[in-house]
Amino acid sequence: MDSPVRQGPIGRRRACAATLATLAGAMLAAAPGGGSVARAAEGAADTGGKGHSLSLVYALSRNGLEIARVEESFERDGGNYRITSEARAVGVAALLARGQGWRRESRGTVDAAGLRPDQFTDQRGANPMLRARFDWAASRIRFDRPGTDAPDGPAEPLPPSTTDRLSFPYALALRAARPPGLPATEWDAPMTDGRRISRYRFAVVGRETLGTPAGSFDAIRVGRVRDKGDNATDVWLAAGRGMIPVRILVAEDDGATFDQVLVQIGGQ
Repeated sequence: MDSPVRQGPIGRRRACAATLATLAGAMLAAAPGGGSVARAAEGAADTGGKGHSLSLVYALSRNGLEIARVEESFERDGGNYRITSEARAVGVAALLARGQGWRRESRGTVDAAGLRPDQFTDQRGANPMLRARFDWAASRIRFDRPGTDAPDGPAEPLPPSTTDRLSFPYALALRAARPPGLPATEWDAPMTDGRRISRYRFAVVGRETLGTPAGSFDAIRVGRVRDKGDNATDVWLAAGRGMIPVRILVAEDDGATFDQVLVQIGGQ
C-alpha cells in the first residue's frame, strides 16, 4: 500500500475502501463478553426476565500494527438478545478511512438449544447494508440485495445451528460453558456473512495461558479445521471468566494476519 502522504485524493479513497473491505471481509468478528458470558446468556431466566448487558473493547491489528478499535455490546432481555459491533480506525488507518468504519448487528433468541439468530446486518463504510433473515420454522434463510429491504428476497436452506459472523464466538462461548462443553472431536459450524452461508469445521486445539491488556486468562483455544485454500482462524475463550472470547486470530494464505485482542471488559 502506498504512503498516504504520497497518494492523491483518488488513491486515498481507493486505499480506504480496500483497507475496510479487507478488514470487514477477513475478520471473524468477536462477540461481546463481560464478567461471564454464560451468566449473561442465562441471567434473564434466573432473574425473572431482568435484562443483562455486557460490553468489551478489542484492539484490531493487521500484521502487528493496530489499525482499529472494536467496541462490542451484548444485551439480553428475557429470551431475546441483541449484539452490536462498531469499529473505528486508528493511527495511519484512520488517515485512510476518513471516518469510515463498519457496524454489525445480530438479533435473535437464546434457549435450551443455544443461540439462534433471527437477523444479521453488516454495514461497511458507505457500502449498501447486507442483511440475512433467518426463518427457523421453515428452515430457510433470506438474503436482501444490498441497499434494499426486500421481504421476498431469495431464500435458501437454513442448516441447523447456523450463526452469523458476529454471533458465532458468543454461540461458541455459550456452548463451551454448558455441559457437556465443547465436543471432543471436530464439529460443523455453518455461518453467514450476510451474503451466503459457508460451512466451517472447528476443533479444540488445547489450553493456554493468554496475556492481554485486559489481564491474563486461562484460555481454551479453538481452531478452524482447514481445507486447501482456507484461512486459519483461532478463537481463545477464557475458561475462568465465563468463556469470554479474549482473542481471535485470522491468518490468510497470502501471509496477512488480523489479530483481535481484548482490551477492556465491562457489563452489569
